[in-house]
Parts: sequence; C-alpha cells; structure tokens
Amino acid sequence: MKTVYKGVDTLIKLGAYISGFLIILTTGMIFYEILSRTFFNSPTIWATELSIYAIIGSCFFGSAYAVRTYSHITVDLLINNVNDRFKTLLAYASNALGLVFSLIFTYSGFHHSMNTFELGVTSSSLLRIPMYLPELFLPLGGVLLCLAFVMQIIDGGIHKGGEHI
Repeated sequence: MKTVYKGVDTLIKLGAYISGFLIILTTGMIFYEILSRTFFNSPTIWATELSIYAIIGSCFFGSAYAVRTYSHITVDLLINNVNDRFKTLLAYASNALGLVFSLIFTYSGFHHSMNTFELGVTSSSLLRIPMYLPELFLPLGGVLLCLAFVMQIIDGGIHKGGEHI
C-alpha cells in the first residue's frame, strides 16, 4: 500500500512539474510574441492561443499539488476556534466534499471533451486546433485532483499550517 501511496504522490508532483513547465512555456511564447511585434513588426498567429491553453493546463495540473501541499486559499476562522476532534471531523468533511466535486468535475470534463472530439470542433483561429486537445486538461487535472483528495482523506487529521511536501 505504501508503494501505491508514494506512486500517487509522485504522480501529483509530476502534475506540478508539468504545470511549472507550462508556465515557463507560456512566458517564452509571450516573450517571443513581444519581440516579434516590437522589433520585427511581425506578430505570430500562434502565441496568444497556445499561451491561453498552456495557462489553462497549468491551472488544472497544478491544482492537485496545491491541495496536497495546503497551498490553496483557506478560511480558517471556524477551524481556529473549535477543538481538535471537531477540526478532524471538518477536515474529513471538506476533503470528502472536495472529492465529490472533483469526481463530478472529472466526469463532466471527460464527457465534454469526448463530445467535442466526436463533433470535430476546432478553434476559430487560423491554427484550427482540435478543441478536445486543450479540453483534455480538465479531466486529466480532475483525475489528479480526485487522487489528491483521496490522499488527504487517507492522511486524515488536520493541517497544522506552514508545511509543504
């Protein structure tokens, strides 16, 4: 079981690395677009669209890591004013609700991507990118998010704050 646990954690970290790579890629594409427009008066047809897709991908691939490392925004007014037993109960409840949301999100994202694939929808730009490709970021990131919430439930307990994996 420890091997599966570490494997899932590694998969979530891989999602974080992909997210970081996509952010660096976006930075490079935008930088190239700025240079191309400013110095050569020759804008690209691909930089803006691909940058948007990369940013979307980075959000969805990085969300699971944010859950695992407690890097997401939290409101802890209630948590700070209850006993440890109730904190634990609230942690389980919030992680279970997060898992339910993630399952619905993943299913809906997959269903939507497959419909787009079946219809053959492409982007309206000159690139004509098949839209199911960037839309696959949703269910792939959703699977990672589901795994992250399952891991949080397995870990149980409450977060003490300031800790990162």
